[in-house]
Amino acid sequence: MMKKGKWSREEDDLLKKHVEKYGIGRSWQALAETLGLQRCGRGCRARWLNYLRPGLKHGNFTQAEESIICEMYSKRGSW
Repeated sequence: MMKKGKWSREEDDLLKKHVEKYGIGRSWQALAETLGLQRCGRGCRARWLNYLRPGLKHGNFTQAEESIICEMYSKRGSW
């Protein structure tokens, strides 16, 4: 049975430490099985890419970032 819902701190730590030490490898599904997370590979991949990846910025934009976004939007539009 695959686990769904909120990730625990222990699951986050386990996934983060493993990927930082060994890398992603060939398969997210194999990584999930190796760690015994009882999560699907797709969920592990999404958690890594959207929340745990080093360098991922959380929070509000700085004033400089907001200026860049507004300038690019005025030049290129919404796509």
